Amino acid sequence: LRTKALRDRWAEELLLVGHEMRWTIKFLAHKAKTWLGRTTQNGKPVEDGLRCYAIRQAQMYKQLAEDAHARFAEVNRTFSHNL
Repeated sequence: LRTKALRDRWAEELLLVGHEMRWTIKFLAHKAKTWLGRTTQNGKPVEDGLRCYAIRQAQMYKQLAEDAHARFAEVNRTFSHNL
């Protein structure tokens, strides 16, 4: 009975980790999209400095999402997620 409980907890943990991997990538991609949205305000471009900062932040989050996807795929061969 104890062994079955341990096995069931391990199976649940694997399921949760898979979900957390996908949530992490979705969050990072969402942050990248949010920062890209900050390059304009009411359809008009913002000041150059603000636009450059927003683009740099968007690129950083996009790169983090891509890196996370690559690392997750390395450790879990069945992992799949569309960026």
